[in-house]
Amino acid sequence: MKKILIGIMAASLFFCACSGENGTDGRDGKDAEINIDSLANVLREEITGSLWDSLYAKPYIDSVYNTLFDNTFASKWMDSVRNALLDSLKESDYDSLYTKLYDSVYNDIYSQNIIRSLDGFIYHAKENINGAFANQYPLMYKGFTDEEGTEYVPLSVAIRNLCQTSVKTPCNYKKIMVQAWIPGFTDTASVTSAVNPNATIKTNPKFTFDKEALSKLTNSEKAQYEVRAYALENDHQILFYSSSTPVTIHPMQLFGSEYKGVKNFSWWYGVWITPNMDSIPKILTELAHMLPDSTLKVYQKYSADTSIEQSSRRVVSAIFNLLQKRGIKYVQNESIGSVGQKIQYPIETLREKEGICIETSTLFASILEAAGFQPFLVLIPSHSFVGWRVNKKSDTLDFIETTLIGNPKATAADAFNSGIKKYSDEVKAGTFTSGASELIEIEAVRKFGILPNDF
Repeated sequence: MKKILIGIMAASLFFCACSGENGTDGRDGKDAEINIDSLANVLREEITGSLWDSLYAKPYIDSVYNTLFDNTFASKWMDSVRNALLDSLKESDYDSLYTKLYDSVYNDIYSQNIIRSLDGFIYHAKENINGAFANQYPLMYKGFTDEEGTEYVPLSVAIRNLCQTSVKTPCNYKKIMVQAWIPGFTDTASVTSAVNPNATIKTNPKFTFDKEALSKLTNSEKAQYEVRAYALENDHQILFYSSSTPVTIHPMQLFGSEYKGVKNFSWWYGVWITPNMDSIPKILTELAHMLPDSTLKVYQKYSADTSIEQSSRRVVSAIFNLLQKRGIKYVQNESIGSVGQKIQYPIETLREKEGICIETSTLFASILEAAGFQPFLVLIPSHSFVGWRVNKKSDTLDFIETTLIGNPKATAADAFNSGIKKYSDEVKAGTFTSGASELIEIEAVRKFGILPNDF
């Protein structure tokens, strides 16, 4: 309380009271003036240490006055000033003074107590965000939980309630809100929860990435996770934790590395199969004009054919011829499936008129899916091509080598034969059994929840 003595003595400079024997001598305090802001500032600056800890509830404010006065105005030469101040507090101005002091000081004290009892830290922050998967991380990492069952990818924020309950210091649970975002790339994710005394919880804000911002990225870009944590008390949001954590955002074309343990990781090529891209309606219209009666039939028999299987080949042949006429060149590349490989989207392949094997495959599969086929992406060592069910729900597959659209001399029949031979060779070599090769059913990919990155 010695520190408070100095503060109140300084505050007394703002009190006007003089010694005398009439109504102006300070006995009745009628001429005493109180500077509320100055008094509040003194209280705010001087009430520290154990006093902060003691002020948990409104009733304690009443006892503060007596304690301050008893210690500060003990000297006789201050008696008149003390009496003037006490008299003024007893009159009608007391209510307004009390209210102002309560609002100005008690709220500050309460906020400081909240800030001291709560803490936060970054439990986990993914250092690299691959734009191709960014909005589907909750699905990709659905099974990734810590020992307490908390999801933590890509960002998890831990909140601690440091208050320990005792007889003298009662503690309650604290309601909190955590907000997180990446400036320029996401919306603001918000999570509310409650944390008990002497306990820690982990929150997992799930923000949404801006597809337009991601699509504009041509190179990796440094950014920041911004995190703010608030206590929700008395209709107020009291900030008690903030942080900025670095993160690198990679372009949507990058098939970037992810954590080990992601289920069906190769299924994520499905984001590059985009049946809803802008060019699809025009392609399907053009395709229909290449077929009997200018009608696109999928898993239906044309009158000139003897089976649905034959009609399916007729449609796939037309797709091959259509893309071949577009003049799309095949660019040889041996890095299929490698980490860090850039894969352009079908709309980019159409625009650039060239593509590596995975790009011609995703383009072809996109058209098949849009038309209503049940396509497969076929991955074999250092290469990819496309297959499809010959009839709806049939276990029999047909295949086509999509890179041959870049060979003006190749026919659709050549592409069928090449695709079938490559598949048969890998079956004989046992690579599908060993896992070196894969058949990725796009229908299963969609049912799993993986969505196309249409943009």
